[in-house]
Amino acid sequence: MNSAVSPNPNSERVMRHGEYYIHGGDVIFRVENNLFRVHRYFFTRDSAFFRDKLPHPPPPGEFTKGSSDNNPFVLEDALKIDFERFLWVFYNPKYSLYSANVDEWTSILKLAHQWEFVEVKALALRELEQLEIPALKKIVIYQSHAIDRNLLHAAYTALTVRDEPITIEEGRELGLETALQLARAREIARAPAAGGRRASISRAPISLAGLELDALVKDLFNLEPSGPSEPVVPERTATPTGRGTPTNGRSTPQLGIQTNGAASPVPNAHRGANGAPNGVPNGAANGAANGQVNGQVNGRGPRK
Repeated sequence: MNSAVSPNPNSERVMRHGEYYIHGGDVIFRVENNLFRVHRYFFTRDSAFFRDKLPHPPPPGEFTKGSSDNNPFVLEDALKIDFERFLWVFYNPKYSLYSANVDEWTSILKLAHQWEFVEVKALALRELEQLEIPALKKIVIYQSHAIDRNLLHAAYTALTVRDEPITIEEGRELGLETALQLARAREIARAPAAGGRRASISRAPISLAGLELDALVKDLFNLEPSGPSEPVVPERTATPTGRGTPTNGRSTPQLGIQTNGAASPVPNAHRGANGAPNGVPNGAANGAANGQVNGQVNGRGPRK
């Protein structure tokens, strides 16, 4: 049951989150009207953003932002539902098994991109690549989070060859540049053969196919000449949970992104005898002993 925290009678009612207020946690975040008490280790280990923003643990008797319910670290640029889904990556009780839908992985991708969690972003992308996503939605998601455009080759092609023209609303979602590129691709793909008459309707039959269509899409969208429509798979890397086995046994696709700093290990001064952060139970790469999050997270997936 959530506990109300409202030191000022006139202040907005703030609640401790029912699952992610972990009593072994050492940093308290506020997202909307909820307090999340979690382990700073995951944030400083994996994110250049939080390594810069989170204060060091205060000495006994001193208080810093994030050290108490009355002085939380406020995340104003996040939604509660997105943050719940994001934390699930670290506190997933099923360890290397991740099962979520497109919207859930998009929430995770959004915050990972925003906060520079490079490995979490790679995880979210890998899982999204395994799911069926409508072409337009996939383009919008990937473009919004700086994903390699080569992974959108099939989606660009699908919108180029579909019968229905790009609508005004779809154009707004796609953005001006992509909408104009698609309009041009659709026009060229339907151009009449030499000596033929141009159709007067927007749903003219496709006159390009195979390698010609493939070359057109690559050229107009500035894709790599040899860029595959499937993700490039590098050597296997560890999962964001710190366990040695990549999620579902799959490797991580390379991302066409730039960050302000790569993830780096936590200094030894902040680690326990087994390499985990001080305050995190032995062997708890997922941040809570035996995968238990406040005794309520067992068997749960991300928030729907």
